[in-house]
Amino acid sequence: MMSVDTLDRAILAVLRDSARAAYVEIAKNVGVTERTVRTRMRRMEEDGVIRGYTVREAGIGLSALIRLKVGSGTEIGTLAGEFAGWPGVECVFEISGDADLVAVVHVDDTVALRDLLDKMWLAAPGDISSTQTELVLEQY
Repeated sequence: MMSVDTLDRAILAVLRDSARAAYVEIAKNVGVTERTVRTRMRRMEEDGVIRGYTVREAGIGLSALIRLKVGSGTEIGTLAGEFAGWPGVECVFEISGDADLVAVVHVDDTVALRDLLDKMWLAAPGDISSTQTELVLEQY
């Protein structure tokens, strides 16, 4: 696993705010050359730190965190990988604590959220023991 230093974290912070920021803009914000930013970003992409660039719409649709508890014997990585490829699912994390997975999702409305939850349950009958859904009220 690669090491992420303070400069990498600064670059990632700019990208979180604006994934479309130009290299020169990022360089100006973090106080290094454009070439340094290009090199660091390419390395983070190759190492899997940066896995993609996405658009998050403010004020349109809704975002939610879906916590999933899976049954014993369920291959967590396979289930997470399947869900991660679905439309509306930004990413899926394997976590510690009461749940095993948390999916970060973006959907049009509560009907679409319900449809996504139903799809999860139907895709893994017997593998999911419970879900808990939390709506995102604000992103900072």
